[in-house]
Amino acid sequence: MKEVIKTTNPHGHKDYLEIIYLEQGAGIHQIDYNRFPVKPHSLYLVMPGQIHSWELTEIPKGFVVMIQQDFLLDHPLYDVLFQTFPLPFPSGFHLENVHETFSGLFRSIDLEYTKSEPNYEAVIQTYLLLLFNLLKREMNAGQLLTYPPLLKRFFAALDVEFRLNHETKFYAEVLNTTSKTLNSACKKFLGKTAGAVINEKVTSASKKQLLYSSKNLTELAFELGFADLSHFNKFFKRQTGVLPGVYRKGIS
Repeated sequence: MKEVIKTTNPHGHKDYLEIIYLEQGAGIHQIDYNRFPVKPHSLYLVMPGQIHSWELTEIPKGFVVMIQQDFLLDHPLYDVLFQTFPLPFPSGFHLENVHETFSGLFRSIDLEYTKSEPNYEAVIQTYLLLLFNLLKREMNAGQLLTYPPLLKRFFAALDVEFRLNHETKFYAEVLNTTSKTLNSACKKFLGKTAGAVINEKVTSASKKQLLYSSKNLTELAFELGFADLSHFNKFFKRQTGVLPGVYRKGIS
């Protein structure tokens, strides 16, 4: 990590994810609509397409690992880490109780990359697999539960219908249940309402379109189920903190 105090504009990356582990520092790290305090032994995951920005008030010290998708092709982590919805891991962790283990892991990865001895890439992949298995330990029990059939069917319905239907009631009817039951399942297993899940799906799809499509914003708004560009702008800014046009320009 560059050891400078900085404030950055919201930005992101199309084809790689970042793992940031700080041993020192203070300030705020914004990832999408989440604001995380920067403090020693914090780890942040910035997935492809997410936007983030820094408001640092102390010099940070730590590590940044940037992983291109090609590096993990045919690896067990590929489908997990490059899944855009639902996100497989939280964006922020505080690892004070296990900081020696994580500090050692990042130093080992750094050493392997620096020395680049034979088979070093496979060794780094092994360290990464260990890293994410250790992060699973730090997640609460609810985040580790297998999704029940109702939620799996909800995700499947979202994949098909999200462009035209943004309402919880619609999906409850498709799933032959009630909005209350669907909301209860989402709150229990995801910690959020069904409406919030729908919004995250639409936001995820919006980001993908903004990154990879050359269509103008009005066309994208219509394709994503919004009556006009104004409604799309308001929705996207409420979800991410920036307008879709700014997001499109800010992603490298």
